[in-house]
Amino acid sequence: MFRKIIVLISVFILIEGLLLADFQNTQYKIPETKEELRQIVQSKIKQINGTMGVYIKHVESGESLGINENNRFQLASVFKIPVLLTLFKQISLDKISLDDRLMLETRDKTYGSGLLNSMKPGLNLAINDLQLLMMAKSDNTATDILFELVTPQAINEYMSELGLKETKIDFNTRQLILGYLGLDPNKPLTFAELKMVPDSFWTSKKSHEKQKAFDLSDHDTSTPFEIALLLEKCVKGEIINREMSDKILETLKHHTGAELITRYLPFGVTIARKGGSLARYGNYTVLNDSGIIWLPKEAGHLVICLFGNNLKEIHYKLKDKMGWIARAAYDYFLEKNKKQKKVK
Repeated sequence: MFRKIIVLISVFILIEGLLLADFQNTQYKIPETKEELRQIVQSKIKQINGTMGVYIKHVESGESLGINENNRFQLASVFKIPVLLTLFKQISLDKISLDDRLMLETRDKTYGSGLLNSMKPGLNLAINDLQLLMMAKSDNTATDILFELVTPQAINEYMSELGLKETKIDFNTRQLILGYLGLDPNKPLTFAELKMVPDSFWTSKKSHEKQKAFDLSDHDTSTPFEIALLLEKCVKGEIINREMSDKILETLKHHTGAELITRYLPFGVTIARKGGSLARYGNYTVLNDSGIIWLPKEAGHLVICLFGNNLKEIHYKLKDKMGWIARAAYDYFLEKNKKQKKVK
C-alpha cells in the first residue's frame, strides 16, 4: 500500500510538472498595467465565437475591469448562488434550519447534473446536505427542493434588497432545462416522459423557434457585475452578517464542475466558486464561471465572473481562452497587491 501511494504521488508530481512546463513554454507575459490586462482580456474575448461578459474586481483596493459586465446573461447553474444566499437569509430568520430534514421522493428527481436523481426514494436528507450537494455537485434535484422551499419570490426580493436590479430568478432547474430544450417549462415532465419525446421534435422548426425564444428571454438571468457584487458582499461579511457570510463561503469552496477560473491557476490556491453550463446537441451554448480567489502573499481577494452565451465552438477551446483570462487577472492583481516580507 505504501509503495502504491508513493507511485501515485510521483505520477501526480510528474503531471503537475508537465502542466507547469507547458504553461511556462507558452508566450505569456504577466500584465504590468491595467491596460495590458485589458488587452489580454479583449484579445481572448475576440477569439471566442459567442457573447462574453467579464467582470474582475480586487476587493480590498476596489480596482476593477469589466467588459459587457452590465449585460444580461443566461446564468445556467450560477443561479444557484442566489438560491444559496436566500436559504441562509431564511436560516438567519429562523424560518429554516440546516438540521431540518426532508424525505427524497420520486417526484423530486430532476434531470441533469447531480447524484440524487440516481438514488432511491426515501432517503432522509438534512437541509445542510442539500445545500452542499447543490453547490459541490451542482445537484439539480437538491437545487429544486431548496428552490421550492425558499420560494422564487423570496429569492428575487432578497436580490432586490441587496441592490441587484438586473437579476431575475424565476425558473428551477427542471423548468430551465425544459425551456432551453424548447419544451413547455410549465409541464414538469418526468424522466420517462422526457425520453418519450419523439426524435422528430428535436429537429423540427417548432423546437428550434422555441429554443431561440428561450435564449432571448430573461429567465434565470443576471449580469457579471451583479453576481460579482454578491460574491464581494460575502467576502466583506455583508450577506446577513460575518458568520453567515463565512458559512456561505465555506459551502462555495466545495466546488466542482466546469472549472474555467481555476484552469491555469497555481495548484493549491484557495477559491470559492460556482460554474454553470447548458448544452444542445453535444455543444455548449452557455458556459459560465464565477468565483472568489484568495490571493497568496496577503494580496487580498479577487472576484471574477466569466459569462459566455450563444457559444459556437469546441468546449476545450472555450475553457482554454477563459482560463487564460482568469490567470492574467490573478497574476496582475497578485503582483500589484502582494505584501513583501520585511528583511530583518
